[in-house]
Amino acid sequence: MAIIATPPNYAETLKSAESVRKLFELGTEPEFQKMIQRANERYADWHHFRYFPITNGLTHEEAWALLKLGRRANFKQAPFTDKVGAPFWYWIPDSLQRSLHDIDVWAGGNIVSEHPGPLPGKEQFIIRSLMDEAIASSQLEGAATTTKKAKELLQTGRKPKDRSEQMILNNWETMQFIRENRKVSLSKELVIEIHQRITADTLDYPEDSGRLRTNNEIVVNYKEETVHTPPDFKVLPERLHAFCQFANEDSQRKWIHPVIKAVMLHFWLAYDHPFSDGNGRTARALMYWYLLSRGHLLFEYLAISRYIQRSPGQYVRAYVHTETDENDLTYFLFYNLKAIKLACEDIQNYIRGKQKELAGLNHALKKYPGLNMRQRSLLSHAIQHPQEIYTFDTHRTSHGIVYQTSRNDLLELAKKGFLKKEKRGKEFVFIQADKMMERLRSAASA
Repeated sequence: MAIIATPPNYAETLKSAESVRKLFELGTEPEFQKMIQRANERYADWHHFRYFPITNGLTHEEAWALLKLGRRANFKQAPFTDKVGAPFWYWIPDSLQRSLHDIDVWAGGNIVSEHPGPLPGKEQFIIRSLMDEAIASSQLEGAATTTKKAKELLQTGRKPKDRSEQMILNNWETMQFIRENRKVSLSKELVIEIHQRITADTLDYPEDSGRLRTNNEIVVNYKEETVHTPPDFKVLPERLHAFCQFANEDSQRKWIHPVIKAVMLHFWLAYDHPFSDGNGRTARALMYWYLLSRGHLLFEYLAISRYIQRSPGQYVRAYVHTETDENDLTYFLFYNLKAIKLACEDIQNYIRGKQKELAGLNHALKKYPGLNMRQRSLLSHAIQHPQEIYTFDTHRTSHGIVYQTSRNDLLELAKKGFLKKEKRGKEFVFIQADKMMERLRSAASA
């Protein structure tokens, strides 16, 4: 069974003058126009539109013809074509404009500092999100491991045990590489390096890592159905050159919103399928690169692939709807902006939850017996910065106390199980003990 119903050829419906007269006569009824508006708010595809209730006597095929005429009147041409040279098109209806506005509002502020109250540092949020993105993007492409085990791999820094873990480690390291190279112009060499980093030691044929396809044997399948046949491998160098030009040019005459442009780049690379494997991971990584390169630093906090992973069928259908309905990219735009909005809402909810937890821990800390104000201040800081390292000198400088007092404070915190003392080089350092949070949570729940 096909994963979608192919839309009818609306041009056939408009062939006779009588059909056109009927369409425009019945299509102006207010109730019908409301239905069309609802269909465009969610950008309904034919697969779903064929079940919409239509009460004015038109068939679904006739109503679809009117819907398509309205959409075509608003189409803009995308700056790339399909494999036979036909252009892709897109429209930004009001509901998509609203989503872009919401993303701009989030991107314009500091997602961490906008929330009053205790919070971990910015880098911790970024690391959490980059890990989530690396894991989900790899799992989408077949990495067979749990999220819990994948996080343990990245947090401990141990060597991968199998191909799935290698995929996740590659993605994690590539995301960091992208952060470091976000100000570099995109080139064929950079795209190939990103692919090589993502696929290293994970392919059946290692020589394919970082190499463009050399044949046309690749097709994209979903549930045993071929859903896409990419362009001829001979045109890939030319198309990749155009891809990089589009990414690097910020034309004011033909300006495209950066989020829309990033999603277009995501689609374009996946459509061309320039590599034998790893195209999806590379496409999503390049979407991140583009947004960070254009100052949308909010995306450092977002794990978009986690939402794609929750609905992989919808992700595939967004591609297929675009290809089967006049190269209408709007379907793919809608899907990706929904994923971005969900990722934004997730980080907001995570911050609120973490904020509530840390506030409870700080409250418990204030009531914990046997601690002086300096020790409480250090532990409050450690709650929000769990990776921080403390020494006798840093504690002494922070509180303007003598060395012996600083020494007593830290040794007592270690004795109570809040800090762990380690020897590094010639000095002792203190880090948050595993039992610290347990002690405070126990005190908070008492």
